[in-house]
Order: sequence, then structure tokens, then C-alpha cells
Amino acid sequence: MAKSKYGKYVVSDLKTEMSEESKARYAKFATRVLWMDDKVVPGAFQMNVSWYLKPENMSTGTGHNHDTPELIGFFSGDPDNPYDLGGEIEFWMEGEKFMLTKSCIIYVPANMNHCPLILRRIDRPVFHFTIVTAPKYEILHTENLKKQDTEHSKYIVTKLYEPEQKKIIAKEYAKYAKRILWMDRDVVPGAFHMNTSWFSKAGPAVENVPHDHDDGEIIGFFGSDPDNPHELNAEIEFQIGGEKHTLTKSTMMYIPPKLPHCPFTLKRVDKPIFHFTVVNNGLYIKDEKNK
Repeated sequence: MAKSKYGKYVVSDLKTEMSEESKARYAKFATRVLWMDDKVVPGAFQMNVSWYLKPENMSTGTGHNHDTPELIGFFSGDPDNPYDLGGEIEFWMEGEKFMLTKSCIIYVPANMNHCPLILRRIDRPVFHFTIVTAPKYEILHTENLKKQDTEHSKYIVTKLYEPEQKKIIAKEYAKYAKRILWMDRDVVPGAFHMNTSWFSKAGPAVENVPHDHDDGEIIGFFGSDPDNPHELNAEIEFQIGGEKHTLTKSTMMYIPPKLPHCPFTLKRVDKPIFHFTVVNNGLYIKDEKNK
């Protein structure tokens, strides 16, 4: 794969610039699985994926902000109970506290102060990710930012809101997967797109033809065993630019704008797979003008 034309976009090994001290501190309560940014894959935006394993006060004082939007996710590690988080997480947005007990995606607009983040209770492993629409993850501590509004609960999505075109294929999709949460600008105004699902059975993916997007995309397939987080316990055949890639490890792929990708086939699924797609645009469809 390393010698292929598009293998450079496929990431299955953890690469970060974290210090050894930071890695050791993080490992006391979590396992970082993969990291994506433009140093790992040139041109990519940033994404971090981890398993939270133990309670921890991850407080950062009064919080921080970014100059680009962010999505933050906390998901149940139990495919049979996908909406029950299996824990309790305290999360703050512009001084307002939220207690999270359900799987959720949180949209954080650019320059919105957020955190601290406190893992109050972890009854079973929690799948976690952050996505920043920038080449790298940068924390800003800007003082006295003007609050954008006071209805911060609207940024937290805990129920599935599927677009009509996905509802049409829901019956076929349910034969091998369960869609959990969907985020886009129609669900939360201003948000970029993310789709999350659990894959449970082998077979070709429905509505799965070669296509491309006007914006960059990150596609993820992650094993559900927190004790062996890099093992996919499955085999997936995925095409990028007509080139076949066989995935057997937890993997993130960056798909540059205009690069055709898919179809993909679930050749083997021994244990459930957590799957997501993230498009750096308000909608998943290729051209928003044609919505």
C-alpha cells in the first residue's frame, strides 16, 4: 500500500507530536488511537480519535477556543446500546454546564469558548473524537470573547436526524449497519457534515458508487475492542481513485477534493465496526447549489 498512488491518504498508525510526558499523562485514563492533520497527510484537516477508559478531570480552567469550527463526539462503545453513553461527562460551552449521558455530537462554532471537560463517570469505554476544520489543532485563550448567544443546547445532537435521501435507503442500510447520529447545517445551522454508524455484517455497502466531493473528507473505520483498538477485526475493500485498498486495521482516510472514491465492500466483519464520514462542508452532497 505504501508504494501505491493513493496509499499516502490511508492512516492506520498513530502519529502525533505529543511529548512523552503528555502521552504518559493521557494514557492514565484514555487510549489515543489515530491522529490526522496536514503533517500526517498533507492537505488534510485535523481529527483525533480516542477511547476514554477512566474518570478524569480534564479541566483547562476557563476553557479555550479555536478560530475555526469544531465537532466533538462522545459515543457509547456498546453497539447494542448505541445511545446510552455508559458514563457521565461534564462539558462547558461559554460558561454553561452540560451533563452528557447520551451519545452525542457537539458543534462548536469558531471562537466559541468551550471546556472544561470532566469525565465524571466511565462505566464502559467511551469512543471520543474531535475534528477541527484547520490543518492542525491549535488552542487559543482569547480573553473577553463576545458571547454568540445563550442557547448552547442547540449545538448538542443526541438524536438521529437523517436527510430524506438517507431515509429512502434505511431499510437496506439496516441489513448490515445502524446509523447513530447525523450532523450537517440542516441539523445545526452553521455546522459541517458528519455521519456516524455501526457496521455489523459483511456485504457491499448500499448506494455505494464512485463519487467525489467539492471539499476534503475524512472516512473512518474503527475496531470496537478498546483493549485492542488498532485491530479492526474485519476486512474492508475500499477504492480510492479506482485503486483498491484492503483495510484490516482501524483506519482514517483523507480524501482530497475532487478525488473519486468508493465503492467499498465489507468482506468480513468479526466484531462491530464504528464508522464515520466527515466532509468539510455544510452538507454531504457534492454541490450545495443543487440541493
